[in-house]
Amino acid sequence: MTVFEFVFSLISVITSLALTRLLSGFTDLYRHTERVRWSWRHAFWTAIAFMLLIGNWAAFWRQHATTEWGALDVLLQLVFLSVLYVLCDLVMPDMPAGDEILDLRVFHERQGKRYVLAQMLFAALAILLIARETSGFGQWVESARYPITGVLLGVIALRARSVWLDTAAAAGMAILAAVYMMGRLHLLAF
Repeated sequence: MTVFEFVFSLISVITSLALTRLLSGFTDLYRHTERVRWSWRHAFWTAIAFMLLIGNWAAFWRQHATTEWGALDVLLQLVFLSVLYVLCDLVMPDMPAGDEILDLRVFHERQGKRYVLAQMLFAALAILLIARETSGFGQWVESARYPITGVLLGVIALRARSVWLDTAAAAGMAILAAVYMMGRLHLLAF
C-alpha cells in the first residue's frame, strides 16, 4: 500500500461518514415528509454540503502522485475534512419526536449561521491549503477562486437581512458547488 492509498483511505472513511449523515438525514426527512415543511434555503445548503463533500473527495485524487507525506500534511487534511464533516452534520436536522412538525425554514433561521460558518471555515482552510501548495500570487488566486468566492457568498448569507438575499447567496453557492464538484469529478476520468 502506498502512502497516498493509506491517506486516501482515511479521507474516504471521513467522507463516507459525512455522506452517511447526509443520506440518512435526507431519508428521515423523506420518510416523514408529512411532518416536514420544506425550505429552499435549507435545500440549497444541503445540496451545497453534498456537492462540496463529493467534489473535495474527487479533488484529493490529484495528489495521487505524491510520494512523501509529512505529519503536518496528514493532519491538515484531517482538520480540513473534519470541518466538512461538521458542515454535513449541522445542515441535517434531527426529526422531532412524536407528531411535531419540522419546519426547515425555522431550522435554517435558528441553525443556518452555524452551517454557513462551517462552510466559510472550510473555504478558508481550502484557501490556506492552496496557498501552501502554490508558488506565486497569480497561481494562488487562480487555484483559490472557488473557496474565495465561497467565503464571499458565506459573508453575504450571514449578513443578509432579507430572505431573498439569503436565498440568492445560497443559490449562488449551490451553483458554485455544482461547478466545483463537476470539475473535480472530471479529474477521476483519465
